[in-house]
Amino acid sequence: MNKKILFVTHALEGLYGSATSLRLLLEHYSDIEADLVLPRSFRHSRDLNAIAARFAAVQRVYELSLPVDLDVVGIKRSAPEMLYGAAHWLNWQRDRVRFRDLIEQNRYDVVHFNSPVLHRMVEADIPAVIHMRDIILDPQSPVVDKLSNGLGIVFIDAATRKPFERVASRMHAITLNNPMHMSDVGQYAGVFRHPRLTANTTVFSMLGRVAPIKGVELVIRAFRQGAGDDALLLIVGDGPKDYVAHCRSLTENDPRIVFWGEEENAKKIYAATDYVVRGDPQPCIGRTVYEGLYCGCRVIMAGLGAPDFIFEADRFHDCVELYRAGDAGSLAAVFALCTGKKILARQYLSNVEAYVQAFDRFLDECLVRRRAS
Repeated sequence: MNKKILFVTHALEGLYGSATSLRLLLEHYSDIEADLVLPRSFRHSRDLNAIAARFAAVQRVYELSLPVDLDVVGIKRSAPEMLYGAAHWLNWQRDRVRFRDLIEQNRYDVVHFNSPVLHRMVEADIPAVIHMRDIILDPQSPVVDKLSNGLGIVFIDAATRKPFERVASRMHAITLNNPMHMSDVGQYAGVFRHPRLTANTTVFSMLGRVAPIKGVELVIRAFRQGAGDDALLLIVGDGPKDYVAHCRSLTENDPRIVFWGEEENAKKIYAATDYVVRGDPQPCIGRTVYEGLYCGCRVIMAGLGAPDFIFEADRFHDCVELYRAGDAGSLAAVFALCTGKKILARQYLSNVEAYVQAFDRFLDECLVRRRAS
């Protein structure tokens, strides 16, 4: 009998990690009966039937106001985002009852929460599996205790797992790399265009939300200090307008730095990129690290020693350049080292099939433990 799973997510569209990972899972996860909960949109209407039709196993899509807590993972909202969040919180007081009814009526085997920012929806009697795609900043937070008592936790790397060390004995968990499907990136070679882009330009790209927690300011300062003239830094993504404006001001109109904004098809960015850059304040392996590695890019990220902390370290050992976390001078030296070293030999890979199998096995383990308890 197929598992019945309710997937709850605060994001489904865009290039951000949690949304991309869930889309890939739903596109390839068969032999289940799935429903999907999305955050209510106050700005425009959605065709929920069309969304369900994108995913073979998804039967119904619901819209609810969701009590998203970005503070727990260190993301600060702009004033408009705070108002938007407050509207969701107020409407959640009504939709909370609808959410409970949904679970009770459909008798789901698993309720999958796509991020720890949804922790306010997790209750003791819900068969919750939480996907830890972000780092909880305070290891002593009661959120850690709450989530560790669920049916299971899927960590995406060692950094997201570390705050849970004190509750390791009582939680059921797996560390599972995100799904990556980059085998078709080669078809986008040459699609990206920019006046400063030539055959000799070394392209550094930073993809994702433009926010202080992502280290955007550090990357801009270090790039300006260390990168050569024939280098291009693409900042792909969006964020609070005042913070994006602040980051733009740090460039002092440096023509080598391009704020590209949101990009519907990130694969054309990866096809043009030589080095994917992470500016995280501590060693952290975000989704863009593996998206880059799986399509032949090199990666620049915070860390010390050999990059043995990444998945498939043997395969990617020579594809990662490390710098001291938070140290602009250390990162500038890496930019200087890499400028002029274009990545010409590319290999395009996918791990989606193996990922879906591992995820499904973990859910089976969770259900076996639940029946035995």
